[in-house]
Amino acid sequence: MAAVLQKWMTLALVLNFMFAPILAYVDSLHREAVEVVLHEGAKKAAIEGRFTEDIVKSMRSELVNNYNFDSDKIEINATQSLTYRNEYMDASIEVPRGPIFLFEIFIPGPKTIHKNTRVLSEYIN
Repeated sequence: MAAVLQKWMTLALVLNFMFAPILAYVDSLHREAVEVVLHEGAKKAAIEGRFTEDIVKSMRSELVNNYNFDSDKIEINATQSLTYRNEYMDASIEVPRGPIFLFEIFIPGPKTIHKNTRVLSEYIN
């Protein structure tokens, strides 16, 4: 009985350690994807003077179509009011985070990826 229990415990640990680097790499790619989408949306919004509905929709569709996030679970909060030049606009994206370990008994960590940005408006009336 002890030998069987030892083999199962060893198998669980080996599988966890075998897939942890791959899953951590995928998690880092998801973090980078959210960062890039937020940065690109902020560049467009700086010219427009606000995060328009089209910019927010394009950010959401980029995350859904290119990075396979669930559209219903993406939360985008951004400055929607018109902001003139040299005033700050804020935006944030929060998406669910995938697993880093096969079994969530090791360091569960945060459940979401949350990124913020602040950009100066370049809008001139």
